[in-house]
Amino acid sequence: MDHPDFDPYEVDADGLPLVYNEERIAGFWKGKPGELTSRWARFAAISAPWLTRLAYAVIQGKLEQNQDQLAREAVDNLEKLGPTFIKLGQILSIRPDVLPPSVMRELSRLQDNMPTFPTHDARATIERELGQPIDTVFSEFSARPVAAASLAQVYRARLRSTGQEVAVKVQRPGALSTISKDLYVMRRAVGVYERIIRRFTAQDTDYQLLLSTFAEGLYTEMDFRNEALNMERMTMLMDESEFGSRDVVIPKPFMERTTRRVLVMEWVTGVKLTGLPPLEIQRLVAAGQEAFLTQLLEIGFFHGDPHPGNLLKVTEGPHAGKLALLDFGLVAEIPASDRQAMVSATIHLANRDWNGLINDFIDLQFLPPNSDRGLIIPVMDKVLSPYLRGGGAKSLDFQSLSQDLIRTSMQIPFSVPPYMSLLARSTATLEGIALLGDPNYQMVSQAYPFVVRKVLRNSTSGSALLLRDLMYDSNGNVKPTRLSALLNAALGYVADQTEGFIDFDAVPQDGASIQDTVSFLLSSEARQLRPLLVKELVTGLDYYTRDRLQRAYNSLPSLAPRIPFLGPLPLPPLPSPPVYVPGLGLQPVELMLQKLAPRLSQTEEVYLQSLLEVTSGLLGLKPADLESPNPVSALQFLINPSAQIQELRQALTALSGQTANSQVLQEMIEEAVSQLMSIQSQRANMPQHVLFPFVPRQRSRQLPSPVHPKL
Repeated sequence: MDHPDFDPYEVDADGLPLVYNEERIAGFWKGKPGELTSRWARFAAISAPWLTRLAYAVIQGKLEQNQDQLAREAVDNLEKLGPTFIKLGQILSIRPDVLPPSVMRELSRLQDNMPTFPTHDARATIERELGQPIDTVFSEFSARPVAAASLAQVYRARLRSTGQEVAVKVQRPGALSTISKDLYVMRRAVGVYERIIRRFTAQDTDYQLLLSTFAEGLYTEMDFRNEALNMERMTMLMDESEFGSRDVVIPKPFMERTTRRVLVMEWVTGVKLTGLPPLEIQRLVAAGQEAFLTQLLEIGFFHGDPHPGNLLKVTEGPHAGKLALLDFGLVAEIPASDRQAMVSATIHLANRDWNGLINDFIDLQFLPPNSDRGLIIPVMDKVLSPYLRGGGAKSLDFQSLSQDLIRTSMQIPFSVPPYMSLLARSTATLEGIALLGDPNYQMVSQAYPFVVRKVLRNSTSGSALLLRDLMYDSNGNVKPTRLSALLNAALGYVADQTEGFIDFDAVPQDGASIQDTVSFLLSSEARQLRPLLVKELVTGLDYYTRDRLQRAYNSLPSLAPRIPFLGPLPLPPLPSPPVYVPGLGLQPVELMLQKLAPRLSQTEEVYLQSLLEVTSGLLGLKPADLESPNPVSALQFLINPSAQIQELRQALTALSGQTANSQVLQEMIEEAVSQLMSIQSQRANMPQHVLFPFVPRQRSRQLPSPVHPKL
C-alpha cells in the first residue's frame, strides 16, 4: 500500500534509489567499485571456504552425508554476513521448494538479534526526518531503546501536543545502503546456488524471481510509511469484516509524525503470550486465531510475521486484556481465487480426493498444469493419509505435516508462491504458541467453525460446490456424522480430540443444544444447508419406509397359527392379495411392493444404518428402538420421552410462535413431501397428480434448489 507522496524515482542524499529497482540499484553500485569490492571481499572470505566444502561433498558423492554439518556452517556464515543475509535465511527456512529439510531446520535457528546503536544517532535521525528538535515534538523520550532488531529500534515517548504515550521506531543508520549493497552481491551469487540445487532435486523454482520478491519486500519494509498504512488498512478491514474479532487491537499510527525512517504509533503496554499461564494463552490464542482466519480467508490481507514478540496481552488502558498485534512491516495479500482454493484443498484433503487436491494445487500454482498425476497421487496418499481420520500419525500438528510435505520435494516438482511461505511461517508460529497453552491443541479442528460459517454465509456457486464436496460421499450421499459435526461447528462447538490433523467427522460430546440447532437451521445463515437437509430427510424416510415394509412383508409367514411343540401350522401357498393403486387399479401386493418399495441395496443398508445411529444419538434413543420398533418401546417413548425429545418439543413450540421460522419450517415440510411423492411417481411411472389424486397441488415454494452431488 503506497503512501500518497510515493515517488518511484526518489533517491537519498548519496543518489541511492529508495525504491527497489534492479537496474537503477545496479547502476548506482557500479559507480562505487571501491565499496562494492570491499563487500565482495567480505562475502567471499566468509562464503568461499563453505562453497569449497560444498563442491567437494558433491564431487565425492557425500552431499547427503555432510548435509547437516554444511547447514550448520551456512547458518553461522549468514549471521556473520549481517541483517540482509539473516532475513534471507529466515525466508528460506520456510521454503520447502528451495531447500531440503535438514537445511531448513538449521536456518530456523537464525535470530534477528542485533546490538543497539547509540541513542544520539537515533535522536539525530528523528530530528532530521521530522524537521524539528525532539523536545519540540516529545515531552518525554526514553534514554535507552526498549527493543532492537536488524532494521530499527524502538523508544518510548510522549507527544508534547496531546500528552499521549507513543512508541517511536527509528531506522538503523546506514541500513538501506548495507541492504542494497548486499542484494546486489546476492543477485550475482544466486546463479551459482541455482545450478547446484537443480542438479540434485526435481524443483523448478525461479530463484532470481525469489530473490527479487525478497528484495522488493525488504525495500518496502524499509519505508515505515508503508507499515503505518498497513496498520490503518488492517484496522479498517478487520472492523468492516463480518468475522472481525473485537478482542484484538492494532496500535494507531500517527501519520503526521511518520516518515520513511521514523514511525510514531500508539504505545501498548503488555506482555508476550509465551510468558502467560496456559489458560490465558488459550483465551488469547482463540482471539488471535479468529483474527488470523479473518485476514487469511475473508479479507485476504494478513500479518506476515506474528512471532511471539509481535503478539502481546495488553495489561493497561482501555484495551486491557485484549490481544495486541504489532509490527506490520511484513504483510501479504491473497487473491480471492486462492482463498477459495485453500478451503477447497482442505476439504479435498479431508475426503482423500487426491485428484481434487491436485486441481487445487494447480490453481494455487504449487504444481504445473501438466502435472503427472500417476506420479503425484501415490506420494500424496503416502505422505498425507496418516494425518487424516484414522491415519495414525503420531503428531497431529502443522509443523509435523509441513516436514513430511517437505520430504516430497525430492520427488514432485512443485513451487510455492511468495505469500505462501509467509503464511506457512505465520501458521507454524501461531500453532507453536497455542501448544504452550494446550498441548492437545489441533489447529484445523479449532478453525473448522470459521470455515463452516464462511462456506454457509457465502451464496456464490463456488461455496455451493465446497458445501457439496464437504458433505457428500463418492456415492452422492450425505455423510451423517459429518453433517452432525458441521451443525455443531456452525454454532461454535468442536470435538476436544480428533482422529486426524484434518478430521471433519469428529462430533463433540457436549455439542450444541437442540433448540440452538433448530433455530440455526431455520435462520438465514443456513439457507444453503436447508436443501441438503431436506434431501437427507427424504432419503432417510424413503430408505426407512422401504426397509420396514420389506421386513413386515417377509415376516407374514411367522404370523401363521402355531401348534404347541410342533411349530407353525403348515398352510398351502396363497396368492398375493391385491391392493388398489390410483391410476393402476388392483395390483398384487408383492408386485407393488417391489415397484414402490424396492429392497435396499447393500450400500443403502449401510447408509440407513449410519442415519439411524446419528438420529438415535440426537434423540437420546437406542439404535434398536429405531431399527426394530415394537409397541412396548413406542409406548415408553410416548410416556417417558428422552431429554433430547423434550427439548425438541420445547424448541418447536417456541418457534411456532415466530412467523418467519414457522414459514421456513412449513416450506421445508412441503418440499420434503413433494420430493417423496416425486420419487414414488417415478417408480410407478405415472404423473404425480394421478398417483396422489387427493393431495392438492402445492403452491410454489421459496426453498432454494438443493445442491446436487457429484457423481
